Amino acid sequence: MDSDDQLLSQFLAGDERAFETLVGRYEAPIRKLVYGLVRDWALAEDVAQDAFLRAYQKASTFRGRSSVKAWLYRIAINRARDELRQIRRKGEISLESAEIGGLERYESRTASAEALAAARELERHVAMALSEMREEYRTALMLREMEGLTYREIAELLEWPLGTVQIRVHRGRLELRSRLGQLRAPREGTKEGK
Repeated sequence: MDSDDQLLSQFLAGDERAFETLVGRYEAPIRKLVYGLVRDWALAEDVAQDAFLRAYQKASTFRGRSSVKAWLYRIAINRARDELRQIRRKGEISLESAEIGGLERYESRTASAEALAAARELERHVAMALSEMREEYRTALMLREMEGLTYREIAELLEWPLGTVQIRVHRGRLELRSRLGQLRAPREGTKEGK
């Protein structure tokens, strides 16, 4: 199997299939990453496609200062940020479309309706909490927890110092816990009052 660098070199030499291989290799992880940032599957699809189109058009500008993977992820993250800025300006963010998408494990035939409802409720709380977090915390946390990237990979990808990545992931975790506690507390309080 060719490395990412080899595939990009082959593409720059005129082999279109090499770029298709790169897309096949990173399409699902990039779509998942973008979804974690924009919280809408249809928009994530569009942003991921646009990110690959930009990579295709700008491949000759790749200088090799980072890995091809980091370069592709950076393009996708920047496109997602651009899209979020446009959405915020238009006031179109909807928590209705904010889902984590990880309920497959709860939706088996043996899962009870109560367990599924609880999982959906937790997913809604996490999505709301993530949508309210500072972008740099959310991005670092998503890359670490959802993408499983190492701190070094995140530092390379976002061009942040390693210490900055570690701090932002840590603060993101703390903020997420705090926000989840705040979101759940009022609901639990109303149950006790009944």
